[in-house]
Amino acid sequence: MSDFAQELAMQSWALYGVGMFVIVLRTFARWRRVRSLSQFAIDDWMMVTAVPIFYTGLIVCLNIIAGGGGSNLFPPEQFDTFTPKDIEERIKGSKIVVISEQCMLNVIWALKACMLFMFARMMTGTTNIKWIKAAAIWVILGWFAVEIAFFTACRPFVGYWAVPPPNPQCTTLQHFAIVQAVFNLSSDILIIAVPIPVISSLSLPVRQKVGLGILFSMGTFVIIAAILTKVYNLSDVYSTTYMLWYTREASVAVYVANLPGIWPLLREHIRFLREHTNSYVTGQSKMPGYGTRSQQYGNLSKATRSRLRTFTNLHSDDVELGASYAKSDARSTHTSEKAAGSGNPFVSTTVRKGSEDSEEGILDPHMWKGTASMGVQVDTRVEIQNDRWMGSQMDAGQSRMVKIEGPEAQAARR
Repeated sequence: MSDFAQELAMQSWALYGVGMFVIVLRTFARWRRVRSLSQFAIDDWMMVTAVPIFYTGLIVCLNIIAGGGGSNLFPPEQFDTFTPKDIEERIKGSKIVVISEQCMLNVIWALKACMLFMFARMMTGTTNIKWIKAAAIWVILGWFAVEIAFFTACRPFVGYWAVPPPNPQCTTLQHFAIVQAVFNLSSDILIIAVPIPVISSLSLPVRQKVGLGILFSMGTFVIIAAILTKVYNLSDVYSTTYMLWYTREASVAVYVANLPGIWPLLREHIRFLREHTNSYVTGQSKMPGYGTRSQQYGNLSKATRSRLRTFTNLHSDDVELGASYAKSDARSTHTSEKAAGSGNPFVSTTVRKGSEDSEEGILDPHMWKGTASMGVQVDTRVEIQNDRWMGSQMDAGQSRMVKIEGPEAQAARR
């Protein structure tokens, strides 16, 4: 085995091992949340099926090529030095190169799809879903464009494993690499940009916004890896160094795409993250104006202040960018009112169960018409206090506090 083959084997399998561990960890975190495989979303299934298949295929193919007789990627002047046995081995290696290119392309695009599906769950019911759709359209168009470039760059197609190749594009793949770089980098930038308006609109302290921004902008490292891959690939088209960068780019993409999924576990077991992401205080919190004055709850389009207080033992189980929700096993345990006068329009307070179909905590506004409510994901105990509502018939000085307990708090109380 050559020195390059040994270097590739050591790096690729080490990176692959970490990548597969991250995928398993994400799958465990997801199962821990939903407790049923039937509740897995599309991106969950893609992450445990398509991604490992293409990721494994890429690593295996690259190591076979490097450890075998090579491919048709060689300077033209070397052809005269090959024996018939060398040519036969290079033809076999070149056929594996075609498979490796497809594995590389599809693992990257499968990870993009996983990120978009995850963002779509988080932003369902918000105006930002349109940006998800736009990014998804561009990703799909990019995949078709790159595939067309691959299957048309070398004509005839069998030239991909011909020794010697009929034209340089059958071995250097320069035109294909340029097209792939354009759509790969542009789609990554779009995916990174999608959560920005949502994070900026959240009523969170600046420090927590920065933390979420860093979490969802880790794709920057994927962009850097993709750029370096093309730099080393196009700067010396006959070098096999691109294999090392293929493994690095694919592995970094796997790490980054799975990071939001394992974030709850990291926050649960890393004290620093837990302490800096548990407490949320909203300043001027605006509630949707559901209903009219003729309805039971009046017009609640304006709110002066809402406070949400979480307790130190709260372990939130997911990263939510859209509307929050009350987990299906959470229940209201105590409600108190202080009234300075009569005519309170709040006849009752309802804590509704989250829909199983909207597992990521996205509320359907139509389901909540006529109610003034705040949905909160609960694992332990949360208190929500609304001090005063403007535009309703509530007298000054009235307030309402609702305490909600989740399964952990209920178990501790028993």
